Amino acid sequence: MKKVYNVSVRLLSALHINGGTDSAGVRVTIKSDRKAYIPATLFKGIVREDFERIASLYGKTDDCIGKEEAGKSCGCISCKMFGKAGFQRSRIIFDNLTTEQELTYSVRTNVSINRYLQKANDGALVFTQVTNHLDKSGNNVIFSGQIIAHYPDDEKNAEAYLLTAVEMIKYIGLGKSRGLGFVEVSISEAEG
Repeated sequence: MKKVYNVSVRLLSALHINGGTDSAGVRVTIKSDRKAYIPATLFKGIVREDFERIASLYGKTDDCIGKEEAGKSCGCISCKMFGKAGFQRSRIIFDNLTTEQELTYSVRTNVSINRYLQKANDGALVFTQVTNHLDKSGNNVIFSGQIIAHYPDDEKNAEAYLLTAVEMIKYIGLGKSRGLGFVEVSISEAEG
């Protein structure tokens, strides 16, 4: 059974999805056509992690144990839906999440920390470009896109798990400890 869903991600705080470092050493946010977006691969990874967590609560991941090493096809609900290395293809297609709003950006300054010594690195400031949570008009930024899911007939709970996994998302990107990336996600079945 095929279903199409509309997904929207409303920013509650500034967002940083790392797109590398520019020539000035600033960690920039990922962009396409000079506009920030949320990559499909990142969003799919977050949804899959939550989906697997839900499935494990109901004991629906036991089929995977030992099959990866043997190179066998897996029958667990997560592998059926999201695919697996080899010939087990994904049944879910995610769009990049984009916006038509006029975005604003700012640069945050942090101190680089040496994780081994638990001290600040001497003279090591880190500059990070973020997408502000409000657009130029003062409205919350909303990224949107679609998810197309082809549910297997033998998995009755797959849709409920997927919808719950998407709605569980409260954070996207880097910098949660610095107050970045907090979001509100909604999903609804597309018309027609």
